[in-house]
Amino acid sequence: MAKLIYSAIMSLDGYVADEEGNFDWAEPDEEVHAFVNDLERNIGTYLYGRRMYEVMVAWETMDLADQPPFIQDFAKIWRAADKIVYSKTLEMVSSDRARLERDFEPEDVRQLKATGGRDISVGGPDLAA
Repeated sequence: MAKLIYSAIMSLDGYVADEEGNFDWAEPDEEVHAFVNDLERNIGTYLYGRRMYEVMVAWETMDLADQPPFIQDFAKIWRAADKIVYSKTLEMVSSDRARLERDFEPEDVRQLKATGGRDISVGGPDLAA
């Protein structure tokens, strides 16, 4: 049975982005990023809402040639996982291993959890709620 995991880098008052939608204030340093990579290594499926997917999809096309090893490692982890994006407004997903679902169905997630060999990550505060 897979674990269903929610983790986020956020401010003490519960925000993952500032009032303009930026989250660069929370960019982890190498040590924290490597720690997160190890936490994410067993993720087989990411569950995203539209906004979080639009942020994370940058990992799909990012030029990694000049990036440090811990950034390259996370990109490899992210690209290897499946992604399910829940959105009524997004027209299509643009990354490999991704599918678009119009409605969030808790029973589908329970089934994925019960039959999955790898863990599932919930990305974004709205979807987690």
